[in-house]
Amino acid sequence: MIPPFPGAGRPWYFPTLMRPDLPTNDSGSDGWHQTGGHTYRCESAGIVFIRVAGDLAEEDIAAFFDAFAHLCDTSGLAHVFWLVDLGRLGAITPEARTRAAKTPVRPENKGMVLFNGTFRQRMAVTLVDKATSLLQPKAPPLVTFGTEAEARAWIDKRRRELAARGDR
Repeated sequence: MIPPFPGAGRPWYFPTLMRPDLPTNDSGSDGWHQTGGHTYRCESAGIVFIRVAGDLAEEDIAAFFDAFAHLCDTSGLAHVFWLVDLGRLGAITPEARTRAAKTPVRPENKGMVLFNGTFRQRMAVTLVDKATSLLQPKAPPLVTFGTEAEARAWIDKRRRELAARGDR
C-alpha cells in the first residue's frame, strides 16, 4: 500500500512560527466554538472558518466536518466553503489525515481556501490539489493565499463563477 502522504505512520509536521500578530483563540466570542486548541465558526455566508492552533487530531477533524455538515443542512446554501487559517498549525496525526481522506465530500462543498501557511505548507497543498484533480476531476478546488482578505476574495470570485455557470 502506498502511504497517502510523506511520513505516513507519524504526524505530518510543519514548523510553526507562533506569530504574535495572528489571532490565537476566539472561543467565547460570538459564534466561535472550540475543539482542542482550535476555534471555528459557521458563517451565514456559507463559510466554515477554522483557526488552527497546534496539532490536529482525529476528533478535531470530526468536529470540523460536523460543523460543515450542520451548515449545509441548516442553511440551504448550495455553495459552502472551508476557510482555514494555518498560521499556527503543528502536526497532523495519521488518524486525522485518514479521517479527512475517508469523509465523503458533500455536494455543497465548493472549495477549501487556506491562508497564513508557510512555503512548505503551500507547496504540499499544491501537490495534494494536483494529485486530487487528476484522480477526481470533479473534486472541489484546494487553494492557498497569504492573507484572509485574499482568501475571502477568492471565495467571492468562485461564487460568481459558479452562479454564471448556473451551479445553484
